[in-house]
Order: sequence, then C-alpha cells, then structure tokens
Amino acid sequence: MARRLRRWMLPILVIGGLAAVVVAIRRVRPEPSFEPGLEFNPDFDLTVDEILADIRGEAPHA
Repeated sequence: MARRLRRWMLPILVIGGLAAVVVAIRRVRPEPSFEPGLEFNPDFDLTVDEILADIRGEAPHA
C-alpha cells in the first residue's frame, strides 16, 4: 500500500502545483493604464462625426 501511495504522490503534487499556479495567474489583474490629465469616464462616448472632427482639428476642444 505504501508503494502505491508513493507512486501517486508525485503526480498528484505536480497537478496540484500546476493548478495553484494557474489560479494565482488568473487572480493577477493587469495594472490600469494611466495618462496624466485623463480621467476614466464610462459615460464618455464620442460619435463618429466628433471623432473625425477631432482628427481634422475642428473639434471644440482642439
């Protein structure tokens, strides 16, 4: 019985270790990007015309 247990111990430990690594990697969140002067505003949504005007330099804030 002890031999059978020893035979399965290493594969079980390896699989458990790999599972722990996968869980740890999935818990890591990417750092939010930040540019000075910009704030995150989920309600800020430009139309296509506003984007094109901004590219041309005709936007009110340009």
